[in-house]
Amino acid sequence: MQENELRFKNGKFRILCVSDVHGVKDYDKRVFRDLAAITDKVQPDLVLFLGDNVWRDGAETPETLKNYITALVKPLNDRGIPWAHVFGNHDAEKGFPVKDQQPVYEEIEGCLSTAGPEDISGTGNWVLQIKEEYGEKTVFNVWGLDSGRNIGEFLEDYGFARDTRLAKLEDPFYVSSGYDAIRFDQIMWYWNTSKQIEAENGGKVPGMMAFHIALPEYVVLHRNPAQTKYKGTMRETVGSGPVNTGLFATMVQRGDIKTVVCGHDHINDTEGEYLGIKLTYDAGLGYDGYCAGDLRGGRIVEIDEADPWHVKTYMVRSSECVENYEYESTLM
Repeated sequence: MQENELRFKNGKFRILCVSDVHGVKDYDKRVFRDLAAITDKVQPDLVLFLGDNVWRDGAETPETLKNYITALVKPLNDRGIPWAHVFGNHDAEKGFPVKDQQPVYEEIEGCLSTAGPEDISGTGNWVLQIKEEYGEKTVFNVWGLDSGRNIGEFLEDYGFARDTRLAKLEDPFYVSSGYDAIRFDQIMWYWNTSKQIEAENGGKVPGMMAFHIALPEYVVLHRNPAQTKYKGTMRETVGSGPVNTGLFATMVQRGDIKTVVCGHDHINDTEGEYLGIKLTYDAGLGYDGYCAGDLRGGRIVEIDEADPWHVKTYMVRSSECVENYEYESTLM
């Protein structure tokens, strides 16, 4: 299912999740410095970019996109660290569809993420299997899903007028916003692929899931802090869409996902546990868009090969890593 092999090293595997870089033509170089500094501090084995990798004119042309992403991942490639990405709601707002952006990403050194099956919704639905240090069994899965752009696209896909006022409901059952939702065919692909990996490995394989827009169930955390062991900083509401398509319930029933990491809500870095699944944010890393200086950074996910069902996760701040750190961008 993947060409580049990921393996545990000394019994451990560490993933750095960052999001909302919001690359533009007139970029702020500090984001490259921050990523390099964080990488040197935490020494990840894999880096995930969880959407809104560019916005506005950051993906005006294939060349613009390739130049920016190449510069962004240079500190990773210089250190031999592979990376993967999902798309966010802003990535295609200049009219450059994500399905056409994906080949640009795949041309860049170190990219492990793929477009995924052509017969399901979205671009960038993939799973990366982390193998045992010595052997061929899969110990942990890293899933990426395309959480879409806006609710208008969802409505059009299912025969409703694009301007149906779901985002303006006075008393919504779930969060009322204009954002998209992960489709049922994506959820079915995850379920079936998870079962296939289980059959190949002779047992269920634990994993994490990464996408841009938070699930409606994230609201449960801050409304029930004691029961969910909720912690962190929340400075904006959960930016989920108005339609719940059932991914969280599917993960609970399947029983293999232990952690979800999302971006999108730039100034939230909270985490909590609901029905055995950790629901987390990674705050935002970018300078070209609203992010909070004291929260800016990424989320670490650490897996122990001896006990992959119990995942450790925590935030790392840019401010903790960049003091006296120098990094020169080579963006052309």
